[in-house]
Parts: sequence; structure tokens; C-alpha cells
Amino acid sequence: MEISTRLIKAIMVFLDALTGASGMDIRVHGKEDVPGQPVLYVVNHFTRMETILMPYIVKKHIKKYPLSLADKGFFGGKMGDFMSRLGAISTADPQRDTILINSLLTGNNPVIIFPEGQMIKDKKLIEKGKYMVFNTGARRPPHTGAARIALRSQFLREELRLFRDRGDTESIKQLAEHFGFDVRDVEKILKQETYIVPVNITYYPIRARDNVISRVVNRFVDDIPERFKEELQTEGSMLTGGVDIDINFGRAIPMKKYIKASAGLHKMLSDEKLYLHPGELKYAAPFKKLYIKIMYEYMKAIYAMTTVNHDHLFAYILAKYAKNNISEDDFKNRVFLAIDYLRSCGLNNYHTSLDKKQFYLLTDDYHKKYDRFIELSQAEGLIKIEKGIISKCADRFSKVYDFHAIRKDNIIEVLRNEIEPLQNLTKSLNKLMLLPDLYVRQKIKNHFMKLEKKLFADDYEKYYIKDESKPKKIGAPFFRKRLFGKKGVILVHGYMAAPEEIRPLAEYLYKNGYSVYGARMRGHGTAPEDLASCKWEKWYDSAGRAYIIMKNCIRSFAIVGFSTGGVISLLQAANKPGRFKAVISINAPLKLQNISSRFASAIVAWNKVLTKFKAQRGKMEFVENNPENPQINYFRNPVYGVYQLEQLMGAVESRLKNISDPALVIQGSNDPVVNPASGKEIYEKIGTQKKMFVRIDADRHGILRGKEAKKVNAEVLDFLRSVF
Repeated sequence: MEISTRLIKAIMVFLDALTGASGMDIRVHGKEDVPGQPVLYVVNHFTRMETILMPYIVKKHIKKYPLSLADKGFFGGKMGDFMSRLGAISTADPQRDTILINSLLTGNNPVIIFPEGQMIKDKKLIEKGKYMVFNTGARRPPHTGAARIALRSQFLREELRLFRDRGDTESIKQLAEHFGFDVRDVEKILKQETYIVPVNITYYPIRARDNVISRVVNRFVDDIPERFKEELQTEGSMLTGGVDIDINFGRAIPMKKYIKASAGLHKMLSDEKLYLHPGELKYAAPFKKLYIKIMYEYMKAIYAMTTVNHDHLFAYILAKYAKNNISEDDFKNRVFLAIDYLRSCGLNNYHTSLDKKQFYLLTDDYHKKYDRFIELSQAEGLIKIEKGIISKCADRFSKVYDFHAIRKDNIIEVLRNEIEPLQNLTKSLNKLMLLPDLYVRQKIKNHFMKLEKKLFADDYEKYYIKDESKPKKIGAPFFRKRLFGKKGVILVHGYMAAPEEIRPLAEYLYKNGYSVYGARMRGHGTAPEDLASCKWEKWYDSAGRAYIIMKNCIRSFAIVGFSTGGVISLLQAANKPGRFKAVISINAPLKLQNISSRFASAIVAWNKVLTKFKAQRGKMEFVENNPENPQINYFRNPVYGVYQLEQLMGAVESRLKNISDPALVIQGSNDPVVNPASGKEIYEKIGTQKKMFVRIDADRHGILRGKEAKKVNAEVLDFLRSVF
């Protein structure tokens, strides 16, 4: 067959441009394990794109252009000529096996075969513990053709070896004529060995919806078959909406190993037959036994490399949960535990997004992956959500779907099916499904309590400065839980302070019937150098983990923050409206009094320039601090910390309108640190109608201690009692 080098170059350039422009992110794994020998790639088949995508990937990353086996439906007229010039061979081509075996004997081109024989749109591969694929209304085992061709090529190579050793030039000549290789290349052929390399392609996310491509086609083409419409919606969304494509090359399977271990094949090799025709080997019992075994080996390998992502876990847990109703909190908790297990069980093929911090799933802030999955499931009529309860539409989960429409009609089932072959994972997920809600919440709470203690211990050890760092009890987070208590309060301390700062208010609230959690913002309670390395997002995350702890053991709770902790509390409430009983800010800054704070960003920029040029002179990293509570606060204020505080104030100001929970704003009248105008400005910009502003007569910032504390405590308690 004549492959067009010019056409291939054009296709490579086109696909380079397309993948860049479409937002597709193709990640190739394991290519270094592909042997430099004749290789037959067996690839799972989910979209039509793969018939073009895989040759492109092999050429781009393995540096060899492959032949590929394609459905006979592609080979009519000009389309057939186009496909042939790209190295595609029709499944109906009478010379099919001869061409492929020539390629595997000579090593001139690798070969690509999709062993399922067609697109597996429903991703359903396991039926009663066996690999089965859908075909014309029924399920059948995967095709064995790839295993037969690879094994046959190596069998013929071993035949050649015997003929050469015997000096049987006539038999060698017959083999060469039949399979189209030069007799002078026999030694080169014998130095090689045929391998099968399993390949898995996983797409994320998978969404079947109208897109630019489907709309254009619908505009110019009438009466498009429903099957083709679905493919345009699914694959068009991938091309236009951006999709992550993980391509995993698996461990190579050597055909020679199987032949060596088979007494039956050794007997066949010694019988002096040439075995020129496929049927002579296909039905031979020793040969058939081996190619079926090889088929199951590579099918298992292909699907064991599925790249697990958030959608897989969302779908599996939702589909397999025994009851029709599950709270969003419980659902998220179970997904979090599933991810935690996945990352610790030794399974390496999971999406890169699962390697990032996963606690954001539990903080009830906007979570792109969760929210998009839920929105899609609702849009497809698979679930309903009311008052935080997810209800599965039972008829949609029990229905038998059309194979060619399931990607559009029930993506949850498709995603669940895709990870079904990962038996160790699914067994663990099934066990997770059986855990009582109370146990799951306790497990989550304990996980984050332990994490917060570890973060503090690690930070304290890393940044400890003798005679400057305060005792550990000053900086450690604390939790005072009332037995059978149903009301709680999260308290967040101020800038350069520590949880000890808010302990008096916490103890007061505890004595009045509230469970209290004193959060530690990262960078605090250790040393100024720790704070100098922290972005404000870490402070926010600390409060987020406190939220997770409280949510999993207390029915309803408020959040109270002092100074910078007040800004963090306001941002927490703004980002998760309706989740708190109340939000209370005390001397929270939108503006600072000290004029030097306005130059923090410029100083930070100057410090970065000096660092770039490895210059230390002229840097101003810390300024002296004279705290009101020297037993708690730092004596040095990092300029970078002030800069981060400025960034935080800017972030929260624009979001105050989103706060819908009852809000109390307390402001000292003559605060020397925070501009007293901040309190009123916060109050006016808060979106909730149920809000209250209290001015405390004070000429100091730290009003949680000293003579003002009694008044502050009373105002906080009164407000909490009015909302609980």
C-alpha cells in the first residue's frame, strides 16, 4: 500500500494547530516503555476521533507512523482513497492480514487495532465478571484479531528461524513472496520480536451538548440521523469546549514469551508446514488457546489504565448508593474519602486534578468540578436537589438506554461503567457506600482535626526561633465541644496574632452553651518568617478547614472573626451564602490607619527585584511591631504580610454584597490600627437585610481583651441568641 508522506505531514500540522486552538490538553504517559521493536497497539475505542488521533500520537511521540485497521464503512469512493493514503486498512480488505503481518515482521510500521471492534459508547465492558462488548443488539466477547495477528507474526518469525537454521531457502522464499518482504532482510527480521502494547485513552470531561460544530452541521444538513447527532454533540463538545485526554501506554506484552511456553506451538513449528493462510492457525487448538489468553491479558491491561477523575467518583457513588436520597454533605464526604483512598492505594493513573488539595470539595465554596457535574445531572433529569438533598430519579437509573444515545441521555451510567474494570477501586467504593452517615462525618472531622494539628506542629518546628516564638499553646488551634451540643461558633484571630487571642471570647461562648473552634490561620503562632511566606489564601483555607470540622459535628454554627479574622469570616460567608447562622466581624479592616501600609506593594516589588539580582542590601522585609498583647503577637511585621492583607481587603470588599446570613459588625470608635470608617462601610455593603452595626467606645484595637471585652462579649452573645 502507498502511504502519502505529504498528506501525513499536512495532517500532523493540522492536528497540531487543532489541539492548540481547541483547548485540548493531551497528556501522554508511559511512552518511554514502548520497545524499539515491531509493535501492535491495542487501543480502547470511545470516539471516532481516535482513528485520526492515535496515528498522530504515535507519530508525534514514538516517531513512527503506524498502519491502522479501520471499519470497512470508511472505504467507499474518495474517502476510501483518503484513508488508504493515511495508512488505514479496511477490515474487509482480503490482503488485510498479509499487510499487517508484513509490517510486524519487518518493523517498517507499527500497527493500531481497536480490539472492541467498534466504539464502546456506554463504556460497559464487564458482564458477569467477563469482558463483553455491545454489538448489534447483543453483547459478545472482544475480537481476538489483534492477538491472532501479533502472535501469528511472531510464529512466522520463529518459522523463519528454523528454516534458516535448516538451510531451507525454498520455504524462506515462499514466506517472503507471500508476506511481501525481501529474503535479504531475514536476519533483520529474526533480530526483532513482536510486542503488543495496550493503550488506554480517557477523556475528561465528557459532555454531550450542542456546540459550534453541531450547530453548523444542523444548519446546512437536513434530516441528520440521531446517531450522528449524538456523535456531533459528544465529540464536537470535546473539540470546541476543551477536554483533557490522558493516553496511557502500558507494559509491552512479548509474543515470543507465549510461544516459548507452548508445547503445542513448538510441535506445530517442527511439522514443516508453512502456515501461509490465516485459517491454518486460527482454528489450531494450541494457537487459539494462546490468542484468547493474550486477548484477555491486553483487555485487562487497557482498562486497568483508565485515568480516574472526579466525574468517575461522583457518578459511581451516586449510582451505587443504595438509597434514592443522599444529602449533598454526605455525598461530598464520601467522594472526599474515595479520593483519599485512591491517592493512597497505589493506583497511579488518576487525573492530575485529584493530586491537588481536595478539601475545597467540602468547604461549600464554588467547586467547578462538583458544580458542573451536578448541573449536568440535573439538566439531564437524572437528579433533583431540594434543601441540600440529592434525589435520584429512580426511573432514569433503572431504564435500559439505547447504546447510541446513552452518552447524551445518561452520562452517569457511562462514567460508572468506565471504572467498573478497576476492581480494587470499586470494591473499596462499595464498602464506602455501606458506612453510616454518622461514621463518615466522624471520620472527616477527625481527619481535619489531625491535619490542623499536624500543620501547626510542622510549621512551628520549621520556623521556631528561640526567645521569639511563643509557647505552642498560644498558637495551637483548639476545639471546645459541648456534649450533645447543637450550636457552634468558629472563631478566627487577627493578623500577627494566634488562636490564644480569641480564647477569652471562645470560653465565654462555651460557658453560654456553644461549642467553639478556635482556628489558626497559617503563618501565625510560629514566627514572622512563617507569615512572610504566606499568601492570604492560606489564611482563608485555614478557616475553610475549621468550617469542615464544625460542619461534621455541629448541626448549625456561626463564624466570628477579629481584625483580619473578621475579613476572613466575611469572605467565608460571602462565598457560601446561607451556610452560617450568622457572621460577626470585630474591628475588621477595609482600610488601615498606618500610612506606611500603602507602600507595602511597592516595597514587596522592590524586594523581588533585589532578590532577582541576589542583592540583600536595601531590602526591607520586616518592620518593628509594638503589640498590645506581647504574649501573643509577633514583634516583627513582615512587609509581605501587609501586602497580602491589602490583597485580602480588596478581594472581600467586592463580595460583601453576596452575604445573605445575619451579620453583626462591631467597630471600635478610635481604633489606632483599623480605620474606624471600615466598620460602617462593611455594614453598608453587606447584602443581607438582617444586619446590625455596633460601635464600641474604645481607643485601642484589641477589644477582645481589657475593659471593652465585656461589652463585646455581650453584644456577640445577644446577636447569636437572636439567630439560633
